[in-house]
Amino acid sequence: MPDEEEYHEDNDEPTDPTIVIKHQRYATRLYVLLLIITIYIVFILNLMNPQTRAITLSNITPSLYNQLRLKHPETLSCPCTSTSIPYKTFVSNTIVYHPICTSVFVSEEWIKALYDPYASSYLVMDFRTTASSQFKFLAAFCSLSKTLISQALTDIDNSQLITIQLLSENEIQSEISGNIEIIQSSTPSQLIRPLDFLHTTTQSIFLISALKTNFAVYIRLRGLYNNIGKFYVTPTYYSPDPNNFVEATVQSSSCELTSSVTPAGFFSLTPTDNIFPNDFIYEIWPYYSGADKNLTISSMIDGFFGGCTPLDAVLASTFDCLYNQSCLEMLVDYFPQLNSTDLAWTDPLSVSSQKNQSLKNILPKLFVEEWSTNINYSKYFIQCAPVSCTYTETDQISLFYTISLFLSIYGGLCIILRSTALFLIYVWMKLKRYSINNNNNINIGIYFEYNEKR
Repeated sequence: MPDEEEYHEDNDEPTDPTIVIKHQRYATRLYVLLLIITIYIVFILNLMNPQTRAITLSNITPSLYNQLRLKHPETLSCPCTSTSIPYKTFVSNTIVYHPICTSVFVSEEWIKALYDPYASSYLVMDFRTTASSQFKFLAAFCSLSKTLISQALTDIDNSQLITIQLLSENEIQSEISGNIEIIQSSTPSQLIRPLDFLHTTTQSIFLISALKTNFAVYIRLRGLYNNIGKFYVTPTYYSPDPNNFVEATVQSSSCELTSSVTPAGFFSLTPTDNIFPNDFIYEIWPYYSGADKNLTISSMIDGFFGGCTPLDAVLASTFDCLYNQSCLEMLVDYFPQLNSTDLAWTDPLSVSSQKNQSLKNILPKLFVEEWSTNINYSKYFIQCAPVSCTYTETDQISLFYTISLFLSIYGGLCIILRSTALFLIYVWMKLKRYSINNNNNINIGIYFEYNEKR
């Protein structure tokens, strides 16, 4: 242990060469330890924090973009020159309509050929009563549907794709398809809602059809209960089966209560004079118990119905007859004016994917059998016109890089660590000497106190 004279009196620096060497040895050992710890920390920090660098490429092509997207999906950024791109520049839509909307069966000439000036003289479910009116509705629905679809396509063409970054082909497909599906689902409501309102209003306020299909309006000139000369309005009753009239069933299908339909056909039973119907039992046929319910059915029209109104009838129709040539040829027996038309009306409709579906189920699709959307990604890419793409690349830390980093900071690190080691050793030795001196003073005090007591 160094004596007091081995230290400089003013700054407590050791003067004994042995002590100085001993201190230097301690400082060197501490320096080496600190250096090892520092090297370890540098290695760990470099391994935990790999280096990243931004790479920018120009002359971007679709194929190059796809390659970059596969390799760098998270960091790739390709700004578009134009951020607002009209759909019409790269999106096209093809619509295939139900064949009935492009057939002769919605033409004015066909509708006129089915017109009968004495249509109301037939039984309400006789096809001649509502044939012309049903096809008028059908033609109107086709025309309105095409108008709505045309407007929807115009809206799609005028839509803008707003995007700052270049999108992949899958992203474009998803974005465009989603927007078009919204337009597809919202467009039919422009037809269905007014139609439902019209249908509900007609039934609720008891509007009387001019063809007397929902209410029979007549003045009894002869008949029962001495009520001759009185004015009557009687609701029509429909049976689900023209061959089997069950009075209880028919009573529940009054046009006063519901919009009823029954299969349409051609029936031999007509009022007495066939022009001015005034016989009571025929006016409310088939509900009145005195009527002859065993009527003769000349033929039935597959897929067509009679109903409280021509609208009810056509909405329930599936138009099966129009797919059958023999059924079409049979119509001339009941509509002679067909012979004087130039239409190829005996040619049946081509097979439809919506065959056997009622018009009520077809209308929500606006007679559209196929709506195909083609997205030209190359045209979109041209419109976006990305000038460059930037992505971030992460470099794995190599031993060479770590050694290079360490060598670059080695000089300054050595100075700092050496000074730190010397300072710590100096502080430690000073604290140690202070502790020794303090213990010596205590021992001397005890010694003198002991001698005084003796």
